[in-house]
Formats: sequence, C-alpha cells, structure tokens
Amino acid sequence: MNVLVTDGENRSALAATRSLGRGECRVVVVGTAAHNLASSSRFCRKGFSVPDPLREGADYVKAIVDITAREGVDVIFPMTEQSIYQLNPARHRLPSGVVLACPSAEKMLAISDKSTLCRLAESLQVPIPKTLYLSGAGDLPVVIGEIDNYPVVVKPALSKIKEGEGYLSATVSYASTREELEFLYATTSILRYPSMIQEKIVGPGTGLFTLFAENRHLALFSHQRLREKPPSGGVSVVSESVPLDEEMVEAAGKLLSAVGWNGVAMVEFKRDQRDGKAKLMEINGRFWGSLQLAIACGVDFPSLLLGHLNGRVLQAKGGDYRVGHKLKWFFGTLDHLLIRLKNRNEKLNLPIDSPSKCAAVADFLMIWEKNTSFDVFDCDDPWPFWFEGREYLRHTIRDKG
Repeated sequence: MNVLVTDGENRSALAATRSLGRGECRVVVVGTAAHNLASSSRFCRKGFSVPDPLREGADYVKAIVDITAREGVDVIFPMTEQSIYQLNPARHRLPSGVVLACPSAEKMLAISDKSTLCRLAESLQVPIPKTLYLSGAGDLPVVIGEIDNYPVVVKPALSKIKEGEGYLSATVSYASTREELEFLYATTSILRYPSMIQEKIVGPGTGLFTLFAENRHLALFSHQRLREKPPSGGVSVVSESVPLDEEMVEAAGKLLSAVGWNGVAMVEFKRDQRDGKAKLMEINGRFWGSLQLAIACGVDFPSLLLGHLNGRVLQAKGGDYRVGHKLKWFFGTLDHLLIRLKNRNEKLNLPIDSPSKCAAVADFLMIWEKNTSFDVFDCDDPWPFWFEGREYLRHTIRDKG
C-alpha cells in the first residue's frame, strides 16, 4: 500500500513513517523541503518539497494532488492542523479511491474551536477551568472585572485563523497582572478574534490518546508530561506512559461521541490540585508530538488507523500497554534546560516549589535511563537524529550570528 505522510518536519511524521514503513507500506513524505526529519528515515522511499500550507494553501493542495496521482498513493496521512485545514475541502480533487485519513472539516471544527468545545464540555458536565469567553479584544473591558485571581491563561479559540491567503498561528499566553492582560489584548493580532481567559490549573497534565469510532474507543493510551518546552507549558520533551484514568476515558468518550468523531484524537486534561478533578484542556484531532511513546509501548496508532480505514475490524483495547516507560526528545530536553538556566521560576510562571536549576541540570544528565526510548534517535534508523542535530546546530549558529 502506498501512503503519503505530510509535514515531514515534525516528529509525529517521523513516528508515522517508521511505523508504516516497518509495516511494509511504501511511504512517501512531503515537507517544505524534500530532505526533512521524516524523509531522512530509511523507511521513507521518496521525499518531495511542497509549498508551505500556512502561506500558500492553493499551491500546497495542487502539489499534494499531483504527487498523489503520480505516486499512486492510496492513503494520505495529514499530520498537522494546517494540512488538515487545506486538504479537507479538496477531497473531491483527489484521485478516485484515495483516502484522506482525517475526519471532515465540520467535525474538526467541533473540537478544534476551543470555545465551542468548552461550552460542549459544560453541557455534558465535563469539568473545565473557570472560563470567560470573548468574541474579540473589544470584550475585554466587559469581562476583566470578573477575574479574581492571577495569573490567567489566554487561549485563542482556534490555533490557526485564516487571514487573506495565509493563516495566523496562535499560542497560549499567560498574564500575571491586569496590566499584562490588557497589554496582551492590545498587541496580539490573533486576539482580535474569539478567545478565552481561563484560570490557571496547577496539577499534572495527562494526555489521553484514542482511536475512536462508532461511539467507542478502539484503542487507548495515556501519558503524563514530565518536562515541557517552554517549562511553563508547551511541547512535551519528556513524557511517561501511565495507566488509564477512567474518569478521563469516560469524559473523552462523551465529548467525541457528541461530535460523531471517527479517527485518532488526543484529549488533554490537568488534574486540579485543589479539588482533585480532571479538567479538560483541549482536544487535538490529529496525531500528536509524542506519538512515538505510544508506539514504543505497544499501541501502534498509525498502523491501527490504517487498518481501521481499510475495513479491518478492531477489538476495543483498554490499558494493554507498557506503563512507566519514558520517551525523551534529546534536543527538546536541551532547550528546556537552557530556558530554565536563563530564567527565574517566576518569569516562567512556574510554581515557587519547582525543581531548582541544579535539579534541572541533574535531570538532563540522566538522559540514559532504564525503560526509556527516544523520540528521534533510533539505532535501527539513525539518519533522522543526525539530520536534526545538524539543523539544531545550524539554527543555533544563525540565531547567535
């Protein structure tokens, strides 16, 4: 079977390429450069350069359609939201029989619009942080008086907003004071669009991963983030597989059933230290950055999804995977350490009792541990690690220059 994997610059694309390639699929990878992280893998047969889906959407779609026809592709795995957003409306342009491995645009919007999702969660009695909903920056003076405690978390409703021919990309921001919050809304372009202001939840973050269809979980996996980049909250750089939390499994099932979901999703929660409840953070309707951890622990989501799309009947599986296994992203952990060393905990919005800088150094030096695997480094497929190292060094020299 011929499979096209998009966004080869991403670690999730590398994990999918290795998974499907080891499963004897013929994998081709596209990215903004033909030689990228995933295409450097020995499990990639060909790499292609395509336009940036964020900035050149029409040209990107045309390139994908052309490559799909030329390479006899059977299934397209879009790995990022921007690729899903661009390819979903173009399904009719794909050659007959080609499967786009993501839910429809309508279902994607139902979970990717954080404001809509949080309102749905409230209606289903799924706990969320205390939330204020804004239709735009002009609503801030109306709601700011309702905020009792800082810091607060500011989340644009959508992670990507189409503006002209391109997209605005959103990030989660923090405001420690009323003045900081007002400054954010006065200076951040994407906050002209709908957004939310939420209380900051202190507690462990847990990701629940699922292949969901027909109102049930077909495969499940859960991990906890141990370190992130930036340290205040962001991309996972060290994560660990943990047992399934039935409260989270039930909540995720309610939400995904309500929107008629069919495919993979990552449902993120934080366990609030104050009341012990698992609070919904967001849902990502795509493969996730730490996909390799699930695969390493025995839940091969790319292969399972491919089988599901091809009509294979999957028996629902619960927590049948390795627990206590860690995944480390080497260059991500290095960035995490450098950020910690350059900044005080208060500046990073970390709790006062967070590990010291010395502890952060000690954590980094324990890079080789038992029950640990790596996101990019793989003795059986070493070239992506060398590619990433070269790119990391190149960007570091450029930034310092």
